[in-house]
Amino acid sequence: MKLIYEIFIITINALSIPFRLFSKKVNLFHQGRKDTFRILKKEINPNEKNIWFHVSSLGEFEIARPIIEELKSKVNNLKILVTFFSPSGYENVKNYKHADSITYLPVDSSNNSKKFIKYVNPKVAVIIKNDLWPNYISELKDNNSIIYSVSSKFKQANFYFGIFGKWFLNRLKMIDFFFVQDNNSKLILSKYSIQNVVKSGDSRFTSVIKTLNENKRIDSIEKFIDNNKCFIAGSVWTRDIKIIKESIRNNNIKSIIAPHEVSQKQINELENIFEDSCVKLSCLIKEEDFQKKVLIVDSIGQLKHMYKYANFCYVGGGFSKNSLHNILEPSVFSCPVIIGNLYYGFKEAEDLIDLGGVLSIKNSVEFSKVFSELCLREEKEKKLGKINSDYVYENEKNNRKVIDSLIKNLN
Repeated sequence: MKLIYEIFIITINALSIPFRLFSKKVNLFHQGRKDTFRILKKEINPNEKNIWFHVSSLGEFEIARPIIEELKSKVNNLKILVTFFSPSGYENVKNYKHADSITYLPVDSSNNSKKFIKYVNPKVAVIIKNDLWPNYISELKDNNSIIYSVSSKFKQANFYFGIFGKWFLNRLKMIDFFFVQDNNSKLILSKYSIQNVVKSGDSRFTSVIKTLNENKRIDSIEKFIDNNKCFIAGSVWTRDIKIIKESIRNNNIKSIIAPHEVSQKQINELENIFEDSCVKLSCLIKEEDFQKKVLIVDSIGQLKHMYKYANFCYVGGGFSKNSLHNILEPSVFSCPVIIGNLYYGFKEAEDLIDLGGVLSIKNSVEFSKVFSELCLREEKEKKLGKINSDYVYENEKNNRKVIDSLIKNLN
């Protein structure tokens, strides 16, 4: 099975190379990995106290961020390496000041994994969620590194629990500590004799509370809203925009729209829809600009702070499977949240829909009804918002388990 996996990984990597000509992301995927070992040799000393965090993309990094920052402040002489699988994650975080080195993770071949672990020699490795690579896990175990799986979630349908997954399952059993999101994951792992499992939730709860406590003011946003009721549509795709556009056009409240991909094509699409009633954030200068009804966010990094100004919001991605974006960012600000109907597998969405703080819609008609109700019924808006913020604070308490365990094993 190891040989089959090795051939599969190398083949898939080779087949993707021609797509570098047509896709910026694919090109970054390959180009970035060419520099990994050079960066490690320059920035990482294998004889120091190294901890390696691996994340797939930006969402997983937000889970790692509060853990990294607390460890940096609590553990002496700690050196932190963060690796990314995805260019969209790496490109947004490559200048993160709390890590000693940030790079792409080389493709999971035997040669790459051996070389990587030799260069880094991590005392502890932390794999966020389910971006689990068997060759790296094997090399970590051979290196006597302590391996953590954090904020992971398992289902019986996962291939490593199937008839052809035994080889991969044996690599899972090499992981020293599992900190999972729910009890079902714990039960499934127990079924396969994996007992070192703790339900700890998701460290994004800690991250969003930190954002809340920062209480960052954005003067241009405050002036644009001017004490009016405000709706924010965050991380939206074209499908989301089609659902929400008529309600925004037909209401007089202030609306802020932040596309998931800040591309010229996406910005142009929004400008064509809202025409003279909109202005881009980068162009918010003249007095008449602040009187516009719709603000288009054409930069990244500020959305999580903008949610503090929303009376209610819509979070995009919920009309594509496994694509819902972070609903905790607005929830921490006591903000009611509207999402699409493909939210299954996102525990916080499932929980908050059951509790009533998050509302799921299937089409523009349902969105219009919810939008109008939240515009008019302030008491409902506050009730739903409180449900969401209470949920965030309650779940944040569990995250100490991960950090306490890491500190213990690093000292």
